[in-house]
Amino acid sequence: MKSIIAMFLAILTVPAFAQTAKVPKYNPAAETVFKGTVEQMRDRSCPVSGSMGSHIVLRMENNSLIEVHLATTEFTKMVEMNLRPGDRVEVTGFQTEFEGVPTIFARSVKHGMDEFMFRDKDGNPVW
Repeated sequence: MKSIIAMFLAILTVPAFAQTAKVPKYNPAAETVFKGTVEQMRDRSCPVSGSMGSHIVLRMENNSLIEVHLATTEFTKMVEMNLRPGDRVEVTGFQTEFEGVPTIFARSVKHGMDEFMFRDKDGNPVW
């Protein structure tokens, strides 16, 4: 009976470890400015922010879509970042592959006259 319980627990824990993705280190030397339109805003559990995180699905100028990791949802609400689908933005950040898909880790987002900072010049989170 103990071996069946141990096997059952092992089966349950393997998927949890398999889903843990290694978060790439932010690379300030590879920063780029990406221009596009907000396609969608979404808050979800995120290993980058370590909690519930805010993300933009950005439609790039070449019409491709890419997810942009911003900061914790709590932080984006505190700075009153109220982006909506259709808003034109400039994202300064580091493009990498995360969870098997191209992703941008944002250092800042400009929308009109507003600029929202999420990381310092070295790429460390400010949230």
